[in-house]
Amino acid sequence: MGTVAIYYGVLLLTVVVAVRRGGPLEKWAAFTALIASVSTTILSPAPQWTDIEINIFVIDLVALASFWFIALRTQRFWPYWITGWQLIAIFGHLQKLMFSEILARPYALLSMYISYPILLVILYASSSAGRRGDVGA
Repeated sequence: MGTVAIYYGVLLLTVVVAVRRGGPLEKWAAFTALIASVSTTILSPAPQWTDIEINIFVIDLVALASFWFIALRTQRFWPYWITGWQLIAIFGHLQKLMFSEILARPYALLSMYISYPILLVILYASSSAGRRGDVGA
């Protein structure tokens, strides 16, 4: 339960910084992460990780599409990083789908901890947007 609280703390910090300092695309990315996280918590409150977690996979696909759309709307590089990290999460689901012998723990850890680099990149982009005079475009 402590790891969930830490994650939601980092997520909340990311959203607050994006709202206060980020441009429209940073806000969009932060709210994508927020909606995906809350949706995952609601739709899969206690995942088993022994088989592919379909609800989480679908949420991750929607988040990937959102991040990809952000990347297509800007010349900045940070959206490619978050899209790439999200794509790694998708590949984790696909590997579990193809290879059922993958243990639950590594599958769970990949699915959960891949969010931290995404949040840190959004946090960095949001906090540096104002210094450049750039508002996400």
